[in-house]
Amino acid sequence: MAIFRSSNIIVNYNFPLVKKLYVLENQMKQYSVVKVISLNKKFIYSEKSFGSRVPQVGDIGTIVEVYDGAFDIECSDENGVTIWLEVFEPSDGGLELLYI
Repeated sequence: MAIFRSSNIIVNYNFPLVKKLYVLENQMKQYSVVKVISLNKKFIYSEKSFGSRVPQVGDIGTIVEVYDGAFDIECSDENGVTIWLEVFEPSDGGLELLYI
């Protein structure tokens, strides 16, 4: 007979955000190539922005730095000119890993 206590439920519950962070941090490394498949955050372009526009769904970028739970991602054109450079957290949108 199983006994359910609040402590058992909390310990055994899979928190989606924690699991997502774990998967992202263990698969995506510096210089991994990713595709933006969704955006949950509205990025705002300003004179402090680096590049010519904000991220859009379908953009392909390279992870240039990995932080604790976040990534610097740069999207460049065919000449290597930066289109945008932003810090992405897992809650900012969906990323598809194309190359490690």
